[in-house]
Amino acid sequence: MKWFRISPKILIAIIILLSVITFLYDVLVYESSLNIKSWNYISELFSLIIIFCYYLYLKTKHIFSEADVQKNLKNFIKLLIFLYLFVFISKQLLSPEFSSSAIFTQKPQTLLSLLYANLASLAAVLFLIPMLIIIKNLIYYKHKKRTKFYFMCAIISALTSVILTVIFETPLDLTFSGSSIYSNAAFLISLLFLFILASRNSWITYLSRKEKYYYFLISAVLVWVISYLYDFAFEIAVPYHSLALGSSSNICWFFLVFYSVLSSLNLMIQLPTARVFDRKMKEVSSLHNLSRATSGEFNFEKLVRMVIEMSSEVIESSFTWLEINDENNDKLYVAASKNLTDKEISILNKKSKHGISSQIITSKQTLVVNDISKHKEYKSIRDWKNSIGSFAGIPLMAVNGQVLGILFAAKTESFGFDHDDVNMLEAYANQAAIALENANLLKDSFERERMEKELQIAREVQLRLLPQKTPQFKNIQIETLTITAYEVGGDYYDFYSDSDSHLGLIIGDVSGKGTSAAFYMAETKGIIQSLAGSFSSPKDILINTNKILYKSMEKKSFISLLAAQIY
Repeated sequence: MKWFRISPKILIAIIILLSVITFLYDVLVYESSLNIKSWNYISELFSLIIIFCYYLYLKTKHIFSEADVQKNLKNFIKLLIFLYLFVFISKQLLSPEFSSSAIFTQKPQTLLSLLYANLASLAAVLFLIPMLIIIKNLIYYKHKKRTKFYFMCAIISALTSVILTVIFETPLDLTFSGSSIYSNAAFLISLLFLFILASRNSWITYLSRKEKYYYFLISAVLVWVISYLYDFAFEIAVPYHSLALGSSSNICWFFLVFYSVLSSLNLMIQLPTARVFDRKMKEVSSLHNLSRATSGEFNFEKLVRMVIEMSSEVIESSFTWLEINDENNDKLYVAASKNLTDKEISILNKKSKHGISSQIITSKQTLVVNDISKHKEYKSIRDWKNSIGSFAGIPLMAVNGQVLGILFAAKTESFGFDHDDVNMLEAYANQAAIALENANLLKDSFERERMEKELQIAREVQLRLLPQKTPQFKNIQIETLTITAYEVGGDYYDFYSDSDSHLGLIIGDVSGKGTSAAFYMAETKGIIQSLAGSFSSPKDILINTNKILYKSMEKKSFISLLAAQIY
């Protein structure tokens, strides 16, 4: 609302003025033992106004809407350290002493102790509120629809608990007898909503494996530090100055404990699968980069080198090489390789279209041998390079069914290739086949007839990327039809299934027409196919697809995607 738009300088002036007034009132009460309830309520109201003004002041700062997870975590740790230092230094300088009073608060025995109570209360405002805002930023990272509702319920119930604590002067100790039943009931409700909010830490999922290990170690320390925070800084001093601030800091402390403990547990749970998640994101990103690189590169030597380098990096193969079919000489030759000597390449070229290569070309199927020592028919590859324990060969298929070449990868250990490795190699081979075909077609792009043939082949390539048959799912009959405006375009649809009870559907359209839209369509398909193996929720698939495409797509281009799930 417009009337909340107060100048930050005015807000700071209000905070300072009210802080001075409440301090002077504490001095008056200390010196005269004055106890007028109406005046006490006014002092408590001033404390709540200080909290509200400081919140409005922080809304004008970048910390209020910081989206970067790492920056939020660093800011939180800094605030926690500064809070401890502030309280520690204040204790050392003022040596506060408190004694029991008539109610549950502690009474300062000296004016320096009273000053410390005011400083501790000020610290609760200055440090806890920005810490809560940082936690809010983390909770709102990929937040769910009900998160805002839970926040409002937590704030309302917490504020109710604070007000009732001031009115009845009862501690928030979860006892339900006498007048404490009202404040503690509201307190318990606020804790329930705060616990629900504390479980909202989806930002952890998107951390790398290294970051998860790093933050888990930090979180283990933070849990201990935060659990000691209330006793160290607020428990005795703050309630004397203000019951409102005392109960507020108590509720905030519970929330910090909840969030630090649940985040630490979540980090620990995700550690075993962190490597797998990193691997998946690396695969998707690498395939995306290869797709982009090959879509604009038509130099044959650069293309084959890209395929070898990227595929070798992702699947961590010991040896990788690409054999290309030379139609003129009816033979295969090594076009690019990694970690092979010139002598080893020469031997491969002499054995062209014999043994393993001939088997793959004939079957047009991927060949995976995870333990060569147990397959005598593949003894020739051990004779050629005895350090190989397992290998995979994937044919590069052209649109017309012709084998353009074979992508080989080998590892020194046995059983080095799992299902994901093979899928990625096939994805690279498919992308390489498309890129190589495009490169060959564009050699004679100045000839009109050649260009028309290229576009026709590209259209067939694109249609191959679409499902060749519709899935059978329960009693639903599915029919599909796509007609592009030009020879090629950006129209896209696909199906995926993670169980017998779910069928996923993706429909999309790339902005623009022609080959650029087709390339983006092929790229999007590869990304979604990779993500569908890790995520079943349409929302998660679209969020991660957008995250990968956003950083590299041309700003003038965009892709409209619709994801649905049929039960």
